[in-house]
Formats: sequence, C-alpha cells, structure tokens
Amino acid sequence: MTSVTRDQAGSDAVASQSIRAPSDSRRLSVRGPAGGITGRWVVYQLHWLLGITLGFVLALMGITGATMSFEDQIMRALSPGVVTVAPRAAPVLTPDALLARVRAQRPETRVEGVFLSARTDEAARVLFAGGMGGNRGERAYVDPYDGTVLGRATGEEFFAFVRRLHRWLALPGNGDGMGRQITGAAVMALLFFCASGLYLRWPRRPLDWRAWLALDTGAKGRAFLWSLHAVIGTWVLLVYLVIGLTGLWWSYDWYRDGATRLLTGQPLPAREEGPRGERGAGKRDNGAAPVSIDTAWAALLAREGDRYATALLSVPGKPGAPVRVRYRPVGARADQPFDEMALDGATGAVTSESHFADKALGARLLAGVLTLHRGTYFGTGGAVVFMVAAGAMPLFTITGLLMYLDRRRKKKAARVARDGAQDGAAGPLAPAPLAYPTTDTTLTIAYASQTGTAEQLAWRTAGVLRDGGRAPQVLPLAKLDLNALRGRLLVVASTYGEGEAPDDARAFAKKRMAVPADLAGVDFAVLALGDRQYETFCGFGRALDRWLGESGATRLFDPVLVDDNDANALRQWQEHLRALGAGAAPDWAPETYGRWRLAERRLLNPGSPGGPAYHLALEPLDQPMPVWAAGDIAQILPGNDSGAHHRDYSIASLPAEGRVDLLVRQQTRPDGTLGLGSGWLTAGAAVGGEVRMRLRANPGFHAPSGPAPLILIGAGTGLAGLRGHLKHRQALGLGDAWLLFGERNAATDAWHAEEIAAWQAEGTLARVDLVYSRDGQGYVQDRLAAQGDIVRQWVDRGAAVYVCGSLEGMAPGVDRALEAILGRDRLDALTANGRYRRDVY
Repeated sequence: MTSVTRDQAGSDAVASQSIRAPSDSRRLSVRGPAGGITGRWVVYQLHWLLGITLGFVLALMGITGATMSFEDQIMRALSPGVVTVAPRAAPVLTPDALLARVRAQRPETRVEGVFLSARTDEAARVLFAGGMGGNRGERAYVDPYDGTVLGRATGEEFFAFVRRLHRWLALPGNGDGMGRQITGAAVMALLFFCASGLYLRWPRRPLDWRAWLALDTGAKGRAFLWSLHAVIGTWVLLVYLVIGLTGLWWSYDWYRDGATRLLTGQPLPAREEGPRGERGAGKRDNGAAPVSIDTAWAALLAREGDRYATALLSVPGKPGAPVRVRYRPVGARADQPFDEMALDGATGAVTSESHFADKALGARLLAGVLTLHRGTYFGTGGAVVFMVAAGAMPLFTITGLLMYLDRRRKKKAARVARDGAQDGAAGPLAPAPLAYPTTDTTLTIAYASQTGTAEQLAWRTAGVLRDGGRAPQVLPLAKLDLNALRGRLLVVASTYGEGEAPDDARAFAKKRMAVPADLAGVDFAVLALGDRQYETFCGFGRALDRWLGESGATRLFDPVLVDDNDANALRQWQEHLRALGAGAAPDWAPETYGRWRLAERRLLNPGSPGGPAYHLALEPLDQPMPVWAAGDIAQILPGNDSGAHHRDYSIASLPAEGRVDLLVRQQTRPDGTLGLGSGWLTAGAAVGGEVRMRLRANPGFHAPSGPAPLILIGAGTGLAGLRGHLKHRQALGLGDAWLLFGERNAATDAWHAEEIAAWQAEGTLARVDLVYSRDGQGYVQDRLAAQGDIVRQWVDRGAAVYVCGSLEGMAPGVDRALEAILGRDRLDALTANGRYRRDVY
C-alpha cells in the first residue's frame, strides 16, 4: 500500500489452532495444479450446461407433475353431479346394460372399458378408444343407475393438456414424437444432476448434518443463490432420484425391459393394448356385435362380493377373448396397484389371476411404478412431499441460471476493466511536436505497483501518448530489459511501507539497483506515488530517480511526487506528457467520495486482550451499488472531512451481497485518544449515519485468473481481504484453499468462526490453520515455517500465496518463512508471475 493510514493490528495478532480437512481435499479442485482439466471440472461444466438447457424442460415437467398430483380429488371437488351422483335405492345397471345405454347416446365411439365403484355415490367411468400415437382416450362419466352420460368433469380438458405437456411437451406425434425423446433426455439429466450435484458439493465433514441441510438465510446475492440451489437440492435429492428412476419407465423400452429383468428376473412381457394402453385387449373387429361382460362380472362378484372397492373391466375385442378385470380390494390404499383377474366371458371361469399383496417386492415395485413416481406409494404424506419437490424444480433452473449469468457478468466486467486499462492502442498517426528532443523516440513506460494505482496511471499515460501518435510499450518494471533499453523511459512507481519497493519490484530493487547500470543515451522521467505521513515519502520513486541518473540516463524533468492522488501533481505530470507529444486528456483527478450509510457495527472480540475489532457494513445512500472485485480497497474520509487524509481498508465482501463489509481495529494514540480513522468508524460515527467513501481497484491483490489452489495467510483485520477471496471462491464453486489466520486467544478472538467452519464444511476451504499467540501457539509465520513441506507441495501443484495484514511483524515474518521454505529466487519468481501477492499495511 502507498498509505500507512490503514489501521494496523499489533504483532501478536497473528495466531491460531490447527484444523485439518479430510485427506480427500482433491475433490474440490476444479482444475489440476497447472490449471489443466480434471474430472471435477468436466462434471461442473456438464452440470451447468445441461442445467441451462434441459433444466427448462425439467422445470416445466416439475410444475405439470405437481399440478397433477391430486387431479382426481380436485375434479371430484369441482364437479359434483358429474364425478359423483346422488345415491338411490334402485340397483345399479349391469355392465352390459350400462354400456348399451352409453352406445345409444354415443354411437360414433368405441368402448374399451368401464370403471365401476362399490360406492353408491360414485359415477361410473366409460373409457373410449384413444387416438393415434398411444394418446389417452376420452372418458365419460355415467350415472350407474340409469346410464345417462353426465358429460366431462370441470378441469378435465385442462388436466389432459397438462398431462400432454408433462409427458411429451404437447408436441406433435404425442408419445411417438420428438417430445417423448426430449422429456426422456430431461429425466436422464435429472439423474445426472442428482449425482453430479452431490459430488460437487460434497462437504469436508460429511457427517455434519448442518453442512448438508442448513440453509444460509443470512447470505445475500450469489451466496444466497448457491445456498438455495445446493441445500434445497439436498433436501429433495432422494425424491428426485425416485422420480427420475421411475420416470424413465415411460421414456425408454430398453429401460423397462432392463428394470423388469433386474427386479423380477424375467423379460418384459409382450405388450397388448387395452383400455388406456392396458395389456391384453387383442385386436378388435369393429363390425362385430359387442361382446358380453356380464357373466364375467357376476363371477367376480360371486368371488369377491363386497370385498372390492373399484374395478376396471376391459371389453374384449372379439368373442372368445377373456374379460380382464383389474380391481382394488376394500381397505387398500387409494392408489395401490390393482389385483388382476382374467375370466372366460361365456362361463365366468377364472383363467388367471394375480394379487398385488402376493407378489415379490420387485414385482410390486414394477406394478406400482406410477404410485412410486407420484409418491402415493408412501401414502398421502408421500404424495404431498413429492408434489412440493416437483413444484420446486423451477427453483433450480432459476438459481442456476442466475448464477450462470452472474458469472458471465463478472467475467465481462473483468474483461472490460482489463481492456479499458489498455485502451488507446490505436490513435492518430501524425506525431505532435516534441518539447523534449532526443536522438531516439522509442518510448517505454514501466510501472512498479502494489495496489494497482501505479499500473493504472501507467496505462493512462500510454493512452494519451498514443492519442498523440506515439507508440509506447508498457510493462512491469521487473520485466524491463536494461541491456536493450533505449530512447525514452517513463516510470510510474509507488512506494510501499517505509520507503520500500512494491512487491513486484522488490527483486529489481535488490538486484538491479544495487549498482549503476549503463543507460547512456536514455532519457527518463519518474512519476512517484506515496504518502506524506511517511518520513520516506515517495522513497522508492526518489531512489529509482537517483539510480537512473547515476546510471548515465538523462533526466527529462524532476520527478513528480503524488500524495494521495493529488490532483495538482497529476496535472503537472499531464503537462509534461503534452510536452512529450501526448494528446489532450481529461483531468486525472481522483474520483469523489460517495455517500454511504453505516448499516452495521458489530464487536468481534469482546473480552480480548487486544484492541476492540469491529465488523462494519456500509450501504450506498444515493448511488447504485458499484462493482468491485475481491482484493479491492475502500477509502474512507474520517469524520467526512474533505481536508482529512483518507484511510484505506480491505473490502471483506462482494458486490452481490449489496454492501461493503470492513474489519476495523480500534487504535489508541500514546495520549489515550482514539485514532482519527479507526476511532471515528468504531465509536464516533453513528450506526445509520453517513460515511463518505470511495472504492479503489487493487489489481495487485485480485484473485488468480484460473481455479488454482490458494494459500491465504493473514492476522487480525487482515482477515478482511482474505474473507473477500473466500467469498469469491465460494461463489464460483472453487475449493482447494488453505487459510492460515492468527489472533490472540481462541476464547475471545475466533473471528467469523462459524463462517470459516462453514467454508470448510462445504469444501471452499480444504485446510484451516488458526493460530492463537496468547494460547502459546506462536504466530502465523511460525506455523507456516513448521509446515514447509506442505507449503512446497501446494506451490508445486500451482498454488498462489496471498498475504493480508500488518507490515509490522506478521508480513515480514511470513516473507522470511516463505523465503526459507522456497528460496528467494523462487519467491521472486512467484511474485513476478502474480502467484505471491500481498496487501499489507
């Protein structure tokens, strides 16, 4: 950081207790050590790809399935006088008499069967032949006492359409068309979602029920969407497995045959269509007289008497064919599969019979596949559970789609931000007159940036020079080739801590600047960024300016020193750039501070021996929620005083949460008064009151570009920056992160302990080391040094190392520990490649 105004935690705010994740942490890695594709990555890609395609089909099937769950009960309630009739003392008609009267009223139709009930208030139902493609035929409700056709029940046409949507999306061809193939594929996808969802969210502690079933109602944005998607998905997982495994019965013949062989050991019997697609009707002779079924019905009544509740009689298609009766005994569940009997139509003799209660379990499951699919196999309670689960299917499509769109939006925002920083590659070709003549107009812009400000100013510098017809090369100072350098060199350099070089330029400062180089013929200028509160204001920029002069380069103008994005200093730099041929550019004055409301202030460490630390939450007052990335910084004006120097704080939340979270430790001056920034935020500003704040990008601490393993190290309020990264990984479904965090006492300083435990349980964190110094456990750097072999293993497989916290004690100690583990050359190489990043203050 270029500013020391960020409140600092004491050096013993570094410590903790070791908590290790199970050894199967590899499950959470989406990609391999070098970012290569892994099995988990493939599963994840298939999960979202199928989700945003077939997920919409499943959503429709779920809604329609839930709608049909209590179809008969709904139509019975809506249609008294049609589904039900007034009981009478007269006897009901025999099946032949009943069907004869129906045929007289409906001569254009062909009867396939009749559904009779033992209840005296129940209408009979006559089933007519269906249309092409196996579509369900029409049914008519008939008064069993006089044979009057009562018409259709209210809602029957609606449910018929819903049924077509559910089975084949109401597409042409019905069960023989494309719709059946699509719904079959969707059911297969449902089974894949169950398996892949379970695999992708498998928690580190699988025996912890909260990791599976606890919905995070306090989460916001993407985190809340993920909680809905994953946790509720776990609630309904078993139901969806049953729905999927039974739903395939109607989708694929090969599945029906395989299920039959598996559950009964026998092949699937040949299908003969009867009423509603029932087996055993045989071919019909449409010109023949109707076949009598009264004898068979009388024989059934003689055997069963009043022990039957409902019965479905199929009308044989030709004389001599058996009459098949499917009936449900009294006392059986309303949706229990039927018993079956075949009787000789002339004599009433029973030729075959099958009772559901006598079947083996496998055969009962096959006979009750529809009741299993609807949940009624498990009683009314099961039907309600299955209905709710089916109705919830759109939830997963919607939440999955919103998370997908959010991921696309964030990727686009990141791409726009990167492209914007490099904007201006093409500009006017005619060069402007030069106020600083030189023998070589080659132009190089180098930057040394800790938090991204210097890098941004370097790209802005390049942009205005390109607008003037120049063609500068922009690169990090660490990658500057001194041997090939010529022409002009412009350097934008920030100062870190007490006059130190930024992390990305530390190796350059140590190795290259130790002795003068041979830079004769090079013209240079330096824009130095710093903070006047340091005695070594712009120390590294000044040192770089001196070294370039001592190396024989010619100074174009004195270094421009910028304190806190000072507008006058930036204008001075712009004037020098115009003299170098730059085009006109807008004022580079920093953005103004927005108005925010302090929505929450919560003490994190009551009773701690350290200074009070608070969790703060701020919400925008009169502006839309800005976009930022994990690792970015909030700049706050103490007391809302525009004359005060801003204070920088790491952001501990993501934009999707709708607020900016900060972790602030209250600082006390030697005279006992509170620090200007921390004192105002933790004690002076009223909750609900206004805070002036602006957000600043900190690309030097942004997340890795790919799903690489991540080691997060911090102490005290440094947890803020690490928390932002963990939330980012959670939102992306990434795991393979290791947190080492230090504080004073486990009893009083276990900051955000439940959140950390939840991240570990769900797999965002593969490993956690909490180190509490006052409990005799040493400091974070000590724990890190003790686990050098593990650190090397993580780094060897591509891990990036992020450090956030105090520059006094913790950060230098961690740096020394990493140097001892990895070697300075490798640590410098990690820094140059963006795999060792620090946000320390």
